[in-house]
Amino acid sequence: MAADSCLSQVPAGAAAASPEGRLLFSRLVKQVRLRQLQLLLALQQCGSVMQAAAALHMSQSAATQALAELERVLDIQLFERHARGMRPTVAGQALIDAARSMLVGLQEVSESLASIRRGASAALRLGAIPAAALSVLSRLLPRFYEAHPQVYVDVHEDASAPLLSQLMASGLDVVFCRRPQLLPAEYAFEPLLLDAALVIADADHPLVGRRDVPLPALRGARWVLPSFGIAVRHIVETEVLPVLEDASWFPASTVSLPVLEGLLTQPGAVSLVPRSILPGLCSRGRVRALDVRIEGRLPPLGAVYRTDHAPALLKEMLSLWHRLALPHAAVPQRL
Repeated sequence: MAADSCLSQVPAGAAAASPEGRLLFSRLVKQVRLRQLQLLLALQQCGSVMQAAAALHMSQSAATQALAELERVLDIQLFERHARGMRPTVAGQALIDAARSMLVGLQEVSESLASIRRGASAALRLGAIPAAALSVLSRLLPRFYEAHPQVYVDVHEDASAPLLSQLMASGLDVVFCRRPQLLPAEYAFEPLLLDAALVIADADHPLVGRRDVPLPALRGARWVLPSFGIAVRHIVETEVLPVLEDASWFPASTVSLPVLEGLLTQPGAVSLVPRSILPGLCSRGRVRALDVRIEGRLPPLGAVYRTDHAPALLKEMLSLWHRLALPHAAVPQRL
């Protein structure tokens, strides 16, 4: 009885505050099977029981029964029929979204387990924004594997907000990103790389190779804007566009390096990017940095991790970075 009480109380506060929510959570845990969750995703994608059952190698009657059982357990309709098949209700969509996240997590941990079965000695789960993946992980991981060839490393690349959410839900061991504005007390930010904003253009741009280009010299340029919500976009809006009041830009914003490189081939095109992504842009020789002074500063790139649960391998990885002594590396801090 004590064990059952312990199991029921651990997730209750986070997952279900109301008595009805706790009841439904208990039913989900005790009576719902993963196969039923797979069926929900297949039904949403296929729009019919027959096609969903075929995709999961089930009989149509078994799929129909599994859905009916799930709706009975939760006492709520999850799908509604319409002229061309089935679509999820509001409740069904909510459960589908949660099921998708759970199944993706199981797929990811399955890869970790498979690597451990094949001989990996441990696993590290890393999150990285694109700038950190290009400038930090691309240099760090080869050196790390020289010392730890049997460690399985799972890298997730995304924006900082969803990665930090995964970290705080214990889905990642560390996130390589810019310094967050706010962090809970149990988390630390270890700066790794100082960064700056640079104006870039195609190698054939007329200002390539000129020294001390003033910002007003870019009047008439057409800008490829960074995506909203990233640090360099703020510099564009507060420092660049006020000086270049007649500036024009492409009707697109992007953090995709191939898209950015392609747009820069257009006449007069320029962009403002972090210095840290230049290794990914300059590899084919088509992109050049212009000698334009930009006053705005970018937060450093670094590692966010939970101080009381930082794996020993992560500490070794961060120490290895500081031993590389790369240009623009941040001053090391004690872990």
